[in-house]
Amino acid sequence: MKKNAILGAVVSIILIIGLGCSTVRDSVMKGATSGIGKAVSERAEQAVYKRVAPKASLPAAGTPGWNQFMTLQAQVIFAYSFSAGGLWISPVDYKPGEWTKFEFKVQDEPSVVLEKAFLKRTDDGKEWWRVSWTTAEEGTWVYEALIATEESQLLRMRARDVDGNEGEIPVTGGEVIYMAPTEVTQESIQGATVGKENITTPAGTFSADHVVYMAVTGEGEIEWWVTDKVPGGVVKYQLKTKEEGVIWSSTLKEKGTNATTILKSF
Repeated sequence: MKKNAILGAVVSIILIIGLGCSTVRDSVMKGATSGIGKAVSERAEQAVYKRVAPKASLPAAGTPGWNQFMTLQAQVIFAYSFSAGGLWISPVDYKPGEWTKFEFKVQDEPSVVLEKAFLKRTDDGKEWWRVSWTTAEEGTWVYEALIATEESQLLRMRARDVDGNEGEIPVTGGEVIYMAPTEVTQESIQGATVGKENITTPAGTFSADHVVYMAVTGEGEIEWWVTDKVPGGVVKYQLKTKEEGVIWSSTLKEKGTNATTILKSF
């Protein structure tokens, strides 16, 4: 059975929570409701990821342990896929069927490919999304979720692990797996735009606005390069500090318009 580096990260997060104050605990596990809180959460997750704890085997498929394991991992993957520092700066939304893949790199660690795909909008306005997390060592973890976007609530979730085990994950009202990023006004984005640059990515070269916000109460900067030429409007984003340089970066790798369910979610 394959091993999972992310479980170690999740366990380390839980240990940090147990030792930390209530503010940090709420920020990490509940995603926080403020931009600063979410930035603290993001920074904590990155620090944990850099010193990945010992790997652990997957619980047996179809057991409560498997459901719990997949839920904990989903919290991490959804956080990285839908926000950075608690924000998502975008001039355009995803349309149904549109998808992107980003190469997510944490300093000297192996890269991760993050997929984000808007699968379908239902007749009552809910949305089906897919996120996946792929590493060369482990393979691909896949999640498809039905989200009530106005309430920022995840309603249903199916998952497939790297061994091919697939199933419906119980979703309860008390669990926070998905948190919508904090909304930023257009005036704020304009004020944080420092210029326009040509950004070359594996998906092409784009003329993009460079947007910079402070992160973690002044300890670093979240930088964005945005354009209306790609689904979701983002071609690159990263966290940088004066002391360490770029802590992590996420760069557009691929994009497309043909996404649909692969887990028979609908």
